[in-house]
Amino acid sequence: MLALAPTASARTYKIKGEVRPQSGGYRHIVKIKNKSRDWLSCEVWTDVDPIPHHSARLGPRTSREVIIRTMTDIDEFIPYGFCRSNY
Repeated sequence: MLALAPTASARTYKIKGEVRPQSGGYRHIVKIKNKSRDWLSCEVWTDVDPIPHHSARLGPRTSREVIIRTMTDIDEFIPYGFCRSNY
C-alpha cells in the first residue's frame, strides 16, 4: 500500500483522543495540539458524540483539551476534527 505524505495543514496540528477513568465510568477528551506559529480555530467531535461539534481556538504552539463527554460507560472512542488558520 502506498502511503501519502501528510498535507501542510495536517502537519500544523494534531488531534487525538483520551479516555480518563473516573468514579463510575469514563470521561472522553479530545486533545488538540497547535504546532504552527498561527492562531487556529478548530472543530472536534467523536464517533460516540458526532453532534454538536465543539469549537476551540488555540494560540501559536499551544495545546488544549476539549471534554466531549463527562460521564459514560464506554471506554473507547474515535476522535475527529479539523483546524483552520486565523490570520
